[in-house]
Amino acid sequence: MKEMSVEFHFDFGSPNAYLSHKVIPEVEARTGVTFTYVPVLLGGVFKATGNQSPVMAFAGVRNKPEYERLEMMRFIERHGLTQAFAMNPHFPVNTLA
Repeated sequence: MKEMSVEFHFDFGSPNAYLSHKVIPEVEARTGVTFTYVPVLLGGVFKATGNQSPVMAFAGVRNKPEYERLEMMRFIERHGLTQAFAMNPHFPVNTLA
């Protein structure tokens, strides 16, 4: 059987990328899929594709930041990452600079 691999594109400034990174070993063990890490500048991807970061895109959406924090906390608790994560007080970080 052919070994399967997945590219994991991540930005060092992304809390969601960090949290995903923490559960990848379990996914690899469970599925046999190998992840290849590919660093990207998410800000650069947004700029190149004519998009905005979620912080900018949803700035006017009522309760969106609160719901995103709630979802992040659910993920952290579900995967037992409470000891492995603390939010960067300087977030969001401009990774283009």
